[in-house]
Amino acid sequence: MGSLRKRILAVTLATVGLGVAVAASWAVVDTVIHATGDHEFCTSCHSHAPIGSSYRESLHGGNNGSGWRASCSDCHIPQDNALHYLWVKGIHGVVDPTMELLKDPYDIDWHGNRARRQEYVYDSGCMGCHVYLQEKSLGNPKAFLPHRRYFSSEDLTCVECHEQVGHSRLGHHLEAMGWQKQEGESP
Repeated sequence: MGSLRKRILAVTLATVGLGVAVAASWAVVDTVIHATGDHEFCTSCHSHAPIGSSYRESLHGGNNGSGWRASCSDCHIPQDNALHYLWVKGIHGVVDPTMELLKDPYDIDWHGNRARRQEYVYDSGCMGCHVYLQEKSLGNPKAFLPHRRYFSSEDLTCVECHEQVGHSRLGHHLEAMGWQKQEGESP
């Protein structure tokens, strides 16, 4: 009988220990994910300084009446599912610092990246916060008319129309910090 009690106690302790280990590891992962997704972390690299300046000037960067701000990962990491989120975040976590160390930061074509912004901004992030946009704009023709193409098309992205939404005067900030436009590039 004593042997059975010891086994039950061992299984119970192992189960509780496993549960605590899983919860603790998730807490660590969640903390790291959030700590590496805000603008203080993301703009700590030299090449991201103008990006951070323009972000802090924007409504989404906290320059609004309520003080609310989106984190970098809210817009620049897909929010559609956890695996896709972690995959893209992991890729950026390896590629971005590596490029910062191995390339001259002024070789980064930020102006060209702006032209391809739909590759770097995910609608799932926009719609995570603006989840009721379609419903709320139906009764407001002034809001609905500009968005009707978006809701009726699978090819249109938010940043095709809202190009300066997260980074006010980005071109100005880039040029003020030494990133010049490439030959033939539009403003």
